Amino acid sequence: MSPEVLSVDHSHLKELKAPLEDYVHKRYPGLVKVVRNRKREGLIRARIEGWKVATGQVTGFFDAHVEFTAGWAEPVLSRIQENRKRVILPSIDNIKQDTFEVQRYENSAHGYSWELWCMYISPPKDWWDAGDPSLPIREADLQL
Repeated sequence: MSPEVLSVDHSHLKELKAPLEDYVHKRYPGLVKVVRNRKREGLIRARIEGWKVATGQVTGFFDAHVEFTAGWAEPVLSRIQENRKRVILPSIDNIKQDTFEVQRYENSAHGYSWELWCMYISPPKDWWDAGDPSLPIREADLQL
């Protein structure tokens, strides 16, 4: 198993310095690399710096607030195995902050408009009829 990478974008917060290193190395010995930018670069450049030191065959980018459910990786990895040039975006559910209730969004395509607004689009009838929420929703099949 390849080590995971945690990229920190030159934060001045003291808890993201030695305490973070201690926590990561104690909780995940040998499994997580901490990469730090020397100056503030922004989210995308911080991710790129992390990607540069990643050693796995597949690279995933996740925000710190993301939580994963059991079985999320298998459909994603099988789609990548079918075509290694694919970029996969799994369905992203919402967890209500006041009740921690999970709102499932598995039956929608998640994408971005040209203005970079996030949007959820209903899949075509053929996708619904297949009855398998792990099937990909191809961009060409969407009615935009």
